[in-house]
Amino acid sequence: MDSLGKIVLWLDRQMCRALDIFTITVAGILLVLLNYAVFARFILNRSASWGEELPAHILAMLTFIGAAYLTRTNEHLGFDSVARSLNLGAQRVLACINQILMAGFGAVLFWFGGKAALSFMGRTLISVDLPVILFRGAMPVGGALIVLICTVRLAGLIMGRINPGELLPEGDG
Repeated sequence: MDSLGKIVLWLDRQMCRALDIFTITVAGILLVLLNYAVFARFILNRSASWGEELPAHILAMLTFIGAAYLTRTNEHLGFDSVARSLNLGAQRVLACINQILMAGFGAVLFWFGGKAALSFMGRTLISVDLPVILFRGAMPVGGALIVLICTVRLAGLIMGRINPGELLPEGDG
């Protein structure tokens, strides 16, 4: 494998590791916050001021970064029974079209998510003094990651370095 291929693989592993850590950490924080909010409301009979607002923003952030994570791990929603029945050349063409469409979605998410996130610049959450852009910024970041992942995969498909079958969800076949 050439040095560019090794660099791309190393970067891919690092990005996947970072997405793993981020997703698990944020999901864990969300779990703790929600359980504490329920505990405080029903056991301590004292609601947390941030009990609804903060978890809702964290969930939204997790959704957009999670979309990039699922794109990277091939665990997103997909209909692959037809693709599995096609020959390798048709699978490659279909996989390229799929990567282009997903990258287009990521680009739209990046562009409009970025515009939306910037519109919250300088605002903070009502219940906690945290900047709203911290949470809304996940939309363009998730979109950019999707574009990056799909672009690298598209290049790999075109150059023949990625087998289209590798991009299908496992466990269905």
